[in-house]
Amino acid sequence: MADWRQRISDISKTKGDSAPESAKRAGMGCLVGLIVIAAILTLVMAVGLFTSGHWVIGGVTLLFSLASSATVLALAWPHRPKPL
Repeated sequence: MADWRQRISDISKTKGDSAPESAKRAGMGCLVGLIVIAAILTLVMAVGLFTSGHWVIGGVTLLFSLASSATVLALAWPHRPKPL
């Protein structure tokens, strides 16, 4: 138990460039998940706005949903992780 607490305190004292790779992957996974949820919800909102006749705000919402989807694709693109 003391070893686990020591590891947690070591990680919390480090700066972002020296974080373990597993923590970086977990953080990016959470970020991508939240953006995916936002993209899906805004797409549903855009469809609802289009069907109720609100074309302008529906178009803006659709553009935001497309931008969110492009952000997810950019973050999910494979990249070379920085070595510690």
